[in-house]
Amino acid sequence: MTNDTRVCYYPSGAIADDNVPCSSDEYTSCCGSTDLCLSNGLCLSVTHQPYVLSRGACTDPQWGTGCSQYCQDNNPTGGCSIINLKYYDGVSTYCCGTPVANNESEVVCPDNASSFEVPTGHAMVGYAMLANVSTLDATTTTTTCSSSNETSTLANATASCTKGVSSHDAAIGAGVGVPLGVIALASIVWALFERRRATAGR
Repeated sequence: MTNDTRVCYYPSGAIADDNVPCSSDEYTSCCGSTDLCLSNGLCLSVTHQPYVLSRGACTDPQWGTGCSQYCQDNNPTGGCSIINLKYYDGVSTYCCGTPVANNESEVVCPDNASSFEVPTGHAMVGYAMLANVSTLDATTTTTTCSSSNETSTLANATASCTKGVSSHDAAIGAGVGVPLGVIALASIVWALFERRRATAGR
């Protein structure tokens, strides 16, 4: 949605000039134009390191339920990084800001704030960094063909089967086709040899 002119606001009410809306909803989260908008209301920075989640802005200046409910009190005049604290037993917990070490040398969230979980999100096509993208589905065109029993055409059949497939698949096809051709040729030579030997022995 490159022509979306809606204004985005930070929790303080300040206008976020560098943010763009992440959906067509009236009230929705906003992210930087070079970030990925996620369906969980967060942003993912992918154009520079560190690659982190963050809370961006929102089209609702009052920051109601249509806005991300994470880290609103942290840096309310701007965005806030959301950093992974722990990953245990398949569950990730996060902090508003960079985790720190406490007096017991344990890694905790800044200001002893509680960590939290974040629901799984997927990239929102048509918005922010993906403004000109309509789908993330990848399609692969393949060609199905039947090989000939004629040994002389085996190489041609193998070559024609590789059209429209990836170089990786083509390499696999060649890797399988060439040994099969050698085996077929060796079988014919062996059969001719046995036939001649049988004829000579008569």
